[in-house]
Parts: sequence; C-alpha cells; structure tokens
Amino acid sequence: MMKRCAKIYSLALSCLIAGTLAMTGCQTIADNNSRVVNPTQAVTLPLADATLQNYRWQLVSVTDLAGKPTKLELFNQAKPLLVDFDKGRVSFDNTCNRMWGNYSLTDANVLIKNIVSTRMMCMPESRMAFDAAAPSTLQGQFKLTQDSKGTPMLTVTDNSQISLFKAIANKAIAK
Repeated sequence: MMKRCAKIYSLALSCLIAGTLAMTGCQTIADNNSRVVNPTQAVTLPLADATLQNYRWQLVSVTDLAGKPTKLELFNQAKPLLVDFDKGRVSFDNTCNRMWGNYSLTDANVLIKNIVSTRMMCMPESRMAFDAAAPSTLQGQFKLTQDSKGTPMLTVTDNSQISLFKAIANKAIAK
C-alpha cells in the first residue's frame, strides 16, 4: 500500500512540475501600461545617446493611456513629424516653424528643455496645430526598444499619452 501511494505521489508531482513548466513557457509579458507585449516583438535597449543620435525618429502614433488615438493634428499633414537628437540639441522637422531645444540624458531618461521656435504664421491653420502639439510628444519617460524586425523604437510616456517613434534612415546615410 505504501509503495502504491509513493508511486501516485511521484506521478502527481511529475505532472504538477511538467504542467508548471509548460505554463511558464507559454506566458506573456505585460508592459507598464498593461498592454500585452510579445517578447519576440520588443527587446528593451539601453537608453544611449549614440542610439538617439544615429537615427531620425518618425512619429508613428500618439495614444492616450488606454490606447485610443489622440493628437490627430499630428497625422493630418503631408509629411510626418521627425525628431533629431544631436550633441545635446533636439530639433523637430516637417513643422511649419523651425523648432529646437536642448536635451540631456540621465541614468534612466531623456530630459527635454527650452523648446523654442520661430513664429511664422502658417496656413492652413492645421499647420499651427501641428507645431503646437509637436513638443508634447517628447515629454515623459523615454524607453528604447527593438521590434521583431530589428528596428529601434522610441516610446515616450507621460501621465496622459504615449508617443511612439520609429527609427528611420541612419543620419550618416541620409546626408
């Protein structure tokens, strides 16, 4: 009787361990915003000045924290918002007015300061709205990731929105 109980216990324990390992292998990882992320699609990269400076960053989406698109004025233009980082200076491209500011890299974030712009009147009015909304895309916590195709992605999250940029042509190649 004792041998039979030991065999049943051993079998049950083996099944429990195998089931736990199988479930662990199938788990997904959630990011800070509780959206499910497939670990094969996004790899976190170190927040490094060289990575920021080696690419131009194209804005691809702005959503609220629930994932609903927002700041639609940033996407109704002929050309997308582009951001460049270079030696402590950040600039915005495809805006009506020239826009730039300073940035500094801390241990865990990028701080954007002193954004200024020229003050030309832009027509149609949607161009002015585009310019007004552009700086808000760089306010918040920065995170660098790499998608499943190896493209660096820059996510900036604040208390009300998430801005997502993708890396485009290397500056050295684009010039």
